Amino acid sequence: MFAGEGGPERTNRRFHYVSLGMDAKRLSTAFDSVTLYGNDPGIRPDIYGKIGNAGVSICCLDDAKKLYSGFDLSHHMTSVSMTINGPAPMMLGFFMNAAVDQNCEKYIKEHKLEKQVEAKFKEVYDSKGLERPLYQGKLPEGNNGLGLMLLGLTGDLVLPPDVYQQIKRETLSQVRGTVQADILKEDQAQNTCIFSTEFALRLMGDVQEYFIEKQVSNFYSVSISGYHIAEAGANPITQLALTLSNGFTYVEYYLSRGMDINKFGPNLSFFFSNGIDPEYSVIGRVARKIWAKSLKYKYGANPRAQMLKYHIQTSGRSLHAQEIDFNDIRTTLQALYAINDN
Repeated sequence: MFAGEGGPERTNRRFHYVSLGMDAKRLSTAFDSVTLYGNDPGIRPDIYGKIGNAGVSICCLDDAKKLYSGFDLSHHMTSVSMTINGPAPMMLGFFMNAAVDQNCEKYIKEHKLEKQVEAKFKEVYDSKGLERPLYQGKLPEGNNGLGLMLLGLTGDLVLPPDVYQQIKRETLSQVRGTVQADILKEDQAQNTCIFSTEFALRLMGDVQEYFIEKQVSNFYSVSISGYHIAEAGANPITQLALTLSNGFTYVEYYLSRGMDINKFGPNLSFFFSNGIDPEYSVIGRVARKIWAKSLKYKYGANPRAQMLKYHIQTSGRSLHAQEIDFNDIRTTLQALYAINDN
């Protein structure tokens, strides 16, 4: 369900359209270049024309709430992937707080606390002559409005601290998904870097430490990506070599900060490109064997941390404008390669 274009409402409508009637909600989010480079949407000439182009524009918590409204982010059948790297920690913060506020909203409705919320809105907005944030346009079919009650507010402003902290703890243990956040492959291939590599690594380490401390066990803190390296020209062997080397770099860095490999290992995921070179028919099995043996014998990781969890996408670079019908054949062959490689 990879989608993203325009503002959060437009992409939210798209998410609901493509997932309507499905029990499992799998939302993969594409962000515009303005968001990917950590800029706010504005009228600057180098920014204005790119807002919402080839991805959704998200610059604040309310945008994230609107983007995922109507989807229960802490439900075990909901999983959200965010394709973002430089500002990944900030976007992850938006997502996590949107999920927490959804559960605060459920608590408010269950305990009939709507009047307290309305009083807080009057205090924060109406008394100062400010306009309350709103979802622009009609809600799409399938959107029950979950996540929109606290637009412009957060749960800690309306609930007792102990209640809010309990909801937060439970939510962080429930959310499922992935944030790409692989800054090394950005440096090597895609180049959406906004911080130095050293500082970006520190941010990744901060996120992983938070995941361990708060027991965020169902969310991947990084998607270690070979896809972009292949799109930049690497053959399958080089793609795998660089991707695994990036993975080992994260392992070494997290260990240097005192983290337990058995606690952060399960939060790592991988992402490879596919093609029709013969090596692609075994890339997943080879990656899993190298990773598992290395984590077992070099780092002493337990069986769960040894698992290399990955997905494969068919390649964009193999598609051609000429004789476009052959693109279907190429993509089908690549999908079959992936299936046969487990």
